[in-house]
Parts: sequence; C-alpha cells; structure tokens
Amino acid sequence: MKIIFFLISFYTTFIFAKLPNDVRWVRESKEYVALCNQVYANAIDKLQDTISPNNYSLNIINNNYAVVMDLDETVLDNSDYQVELYNKNEKYNPDSWDEWVVKEDAKLVPGAYEYISFLRNHNIQIIFISNRMHKRLQETKNNMLELGIYSDNDIYLLRIDRSDKKTIRRAEIFNSTGRMKGFKQFEIIQYLLFIYQDETDNKLYLVCKCCGNKEEYKNDGCIFSNNYEMNSSETI
Repeated sequence: MKIIFFLISFYTTFIFAKLPNDVRWVRESKEYVALCNQVYANAIDKLQDTISPNNYSLNIINNNYAVVMDLDETVLDNSDYQVELYNKNEKYNPDSWDEWVVKEDAKLVPGAYEYISFLRNHNIQIIFISNRMHKRLQETKNNMLELGIYSDNDIYLLRIDRSDKKTIRRAEIFNSTGRMKGFKQFEIIQYLLFIYQDETDNKLYLVCKCCGNKEEYKNDGCIFSNNYEMNSSETI
C-alpha cells in the first residue's frame, strides 16, 4: 500500500510540474492562497468602514448597498479545467468550457466563502457578473449551492450572446437599466474581479474603470476604492 501511494503521489507531482506557470501558481503556490485571503480580508475591512454608522450623517442606515462580483477566478476556481485542457493538449474553446460548466465541479477561491458570508450577514446585495452563458445559469447555481455560497437573493448577469459584453451589463447595473430595471437603485460599494498577473513582469495590477490606466497592486489600501477593479479577461 505504501508503494502504491508513493507512485500515485510521484505521478501527480510529475504531472503538475509540467503545467504552465500560471496554472501551477494557482494550484500549488502558498503565495496565491495567502494573497487571495489577504485581498478578501482587505475587502471586508473596507466594507466595515463603509457600512459603519456615521454619527455626523442624517442618513445613518443605507439599505441599498450592493457589491458586484465576477464569478470565475474571483469566486469559482476553475483550475481543474485548465489541467484538463493541458492533459488534452488543447486551449480554451467555448465547447470545452461549456462542458466544464455543466460538470458543476468548480472549487472555491480562497477567502471567497468568508467574504460572501460577511455580505450575507450584513444584508448587502450581491450582483454576480460573468461571461458564463446565461443558458448555464442553473448549472452555475447548482455548483454554488454545492459550495455553500448560494442564495435566492443574489442577482446574476450572465452572458446572453457574444454581443452581450460585460461593459453593457456594468452599465445596466450602474444606471438601473436593461436587466436591472426591475430592481431598486443600488449603491455599489465594491466591485471585485479576479487578480490580474501580467505575464511580462509577473506583477499584479489594478485597472482604472474610468480611464483604463494600469496601476501596480501594492496593497496600499486603495485596492477596493470605487475607482478601481481587478482586471479580468473578456474570454471567460
């Protein structure tokens, strides 16, 4: 039995060692886990400052708070999909991605459970925006239910077709138009997308929503201001 276990462990390590660096970083690096937990902990600290009653304000209670979150690589860890692609010598394509989503087998990004629990406990509306196709909404909900982070109160803005870019859905959120027209006007107090690592210098970056300027992430407290979001790809 010990010999079998050793062989399995050796084979698994050998396979992972051949994975692309970005996938290995997510699956094996303690730095990735620590960074994700740190980012979400900072986000909670920022929220606590925002939702704490202001004794100098007449509007002490604001029940219109909402947080916008991406799903993939922000909440859901799809690194197993990347491993599948590597083992098949394939690259991302819509068909294989759709098959992966149907499996309902994504894991949780470190820190996401605690952050979402904080939002639930403080009655902060969650709006999920993702380039997952809308036809896979139920599979996505099933996956989140399995992970213990699903709620009937959440709002999902998934992709209807190729023309339904995230920029369109973001505008609907902030202007209460389109799919958001039937909801009350929310005050968006945080906007979280996944951590962007530039392959040219391996640094982490934030991207300004207003001008598109890129700024290096230095954990200086501005990471969750209203002007910045984590940069993400429009591919998934």
